[in-house]
Parts: sequence; structure tokens; C-alpha cells
Amino acid sequence: MANPSQKTLQKETRSGSDKDIHARIGTRLKAYYDDILAQPVPDRFENLLRQLDEQCASPREQEKR
Repeated sequence: MANPSQKTLQKETRSGSDKDIHARIGTRLKAYYDDILAQPVPDRFENLLRQLDEQCASPREQEKR
């Protein structure tokens, strides 16, 4: 059995043109990803990124010497 949002999407899909459908999909995806981007970065990821930056900087620092 389809949930209410799936039924709504199916109705919208049948009634709209391809451009309308793509616009709706784009709008929903943007809202979804904007929500994800607003969430804080976990400390574990920040630590990993910091370690990668340090590893990448080390060879560059050696070349300057």
C-alpha cells in the first residue's frame, strides 16, 4: 500500500508536464539537501579532515625547505 506522499506524487506526475515534474523533483531535492547541509559536521569527520590537511601539508612544507 502506498503512503500518502507517494499517492500525491503519483497524482502530480499524471497531471503535469515533464518540465513541471522536473521542477517539482528539483524543489524537493533542494529542500532535502538544504536540510542536510544545515546540520553540524560530526566531530569525527572534522578530525579526519584535519588529519588529511596535515598529511597534505607535510610534503609541501618539506619542498619549501
